[in-house]
Amino acid sequence: MTPISILSYQGRPIRLRGIMLNLTDMWRAAGCPEYRRPIHWLVLEETTRFRTHAQTHWTDPDGPVSQNIIQDDIIRLDPDGFVATTRGRLGGTWAHWQLALAYARYLSPEFHLWCNTVVRAALVWHDGRPAADHDPLRQHLARQFRALHDRLDTLERHAADLMFLQLSAQELLLGNRLEFTGLGRSIITKVVAAEPFGGQCPCCLRERVLTETGRVVPGAEFDHFFHRSLNKPEHGWLICAACHDELTHGGYLVRFMRVPEFRAFQGAVIEHRRRERTASGGRVV
Repeated sequence: MTPISILSYQGRPIRLRGIMLNLTDMWRAAGCPEYRRPIHWLVLEETTRFRTHAQTHWTDPDGPVSQNIIQDDIIRLDPDGFVATTRGRLGGTWAHWQLALAYARYLSPEFHLWCNTVVRAALVWHDGRPAADHDPLRQHLARQFRALHDRLDTLERHAADLMFLQLSAQELLLGNRLEFTGLGRSIITKVVAAEPFGGQCPCCLRERVLTETGRVVPGAEFDHFFHRSLNKPEHGWLICAACHDELTHGGYLVRFMRVPEFRAFQGAVIEHRRRERTASGGRVV
């Protein structure tokens, strides 16, 4: 299994595995621009021409895409080997770095410039290829970054342990399950229907949880993220059956890994409620 590296653009994570970048992460890091999701870009004629030319004229010395993705995770691997779609907490749309850098240009000039510098440097580092020079400062910085990554890994483990203690305390203090009210479900549904989610599961951003007419897709669930007795709209979200099953049975570590996605949705709910209060003259909606 090729290990996953995490790049950070303005505090937003972008996963890198071998020669593959997660396009879903790139779209989120660039600010979730409307109508520029990976699925929109991949069907463009310009993208298709690029992939056709690359398939015919370019040979990757690093090997095919499928060697850089866990086989059991693959839902679909495109015939040209440039794009793979995976499921689970590490899921999303993954693409060869050549294709991913072209997608970065489509997202924004600022993001494209960052990717041209940071992503290519990360690929060289990951492959273990020697740099053009042996500057002692560069070697010192590399050692410092390794130490920093070790500390961040430790902090992440501590944060996961704290979440476990929090959930255990909630079990003792908060009591039985409280369902979301009709108003709460309505607010969550409105937020899911709006951008940047557009009716898709806010957890995986792959499966639809709302139909084109705004109805909840069969199997989608209103999930209590922190505890089953916390039932305000900002305490839950509407997610697909696969994500709900994963969060329900995967343990607290799986839920911890989804905190960034939930925080993004939670922020959208809070902003929606703020706008509604403003529109209603300050009354609580």
